[in-house]
Amino acid sequence: MTEQDPFSFLDFTSDDVLKAEKVLSRKTRLDRDNRICVCGHPVARHDTTYATYCKPSKMECPCKKVRAVLQVGDVRCFLRKTTGSGVFHALGLGLQSAVERGFAVTWLIDQKCDKCGNEGALSPVPVTANGIPKEEATGYDVLLCVNCRVDV
Repeated sequence: MTEQDPFSFLDFTSDDVLKAEKVLSRKTRLDRDNRICVCGHPVARHDTTYATYCKPSKMECPCKKVRAVLQVGDVRCFLRKTTGSGVFHALGLGLQSAVERGFAVTWLIDQKCDKCGNEGALSPVPVTANGIPKEEATGYDVLLCVNCRVDV
């Protein structure tokens, strides 16, 4: 027996299912953690069960401490590899991708240099545990002003 409306067999309608899907999708979006760590990767891709472990994709990031600095509309833009500071840092690369794709970006921190505390334009820099800049991911990432980047 074939009926026109397959939902006539059930005690709910197609419209009820559509409403439920809207509730589920809204709930899922709200439950997502759309923050980005200073290492340039989604906070949700960090495991802090025993020690900080960052695995944004197939690659691994040596991030030592989660520090949320951005809130974004889509974290997939931030699945990049750090190969230096500034424009070569995963944070800068991801930010460019998010802007190009039209996603909302909100800074969660004050615009202050991590070294001197002065307010102004900053750049993400991978550094050693002693604060020496490196050209690859080290697990220690800071936001530095131009003066501190040059001085280091």
